[in-house]
Amino acid sequence: MERAVKHEYYLHTLPKERWQEAAKNLEDLGNALAAGLRAHNKDGRGAEDADELMADIMLACMALHHVAEFATDKCRIIPLPGKNGG
Repeated sequence: MERAVKHEYYLHTLPKERWQEAAKNLEDLGNALAAGLRAHNKDGRGAEDADELMADIMLACMALHHVAEFATDKCRIIPLPGKNGG
């Protein structure tokens, strides 16, 4: 019979400003990636690919902003071991 292993997680909440910063960083990354897609335009669909990417990224940004406004206490982060994880 297997022994149950108890894991203790230290859940962290993040302040509203951190969620907003994450949304801004994601949007900035998306803009840089979209610019690269437009510039390379290897298959003739660079602009279309960039627009589709930005639509997905903006949806994710909207979700992050929603968390920032209404759910910071409901969303918990489990830090992972490593450089920034504890």
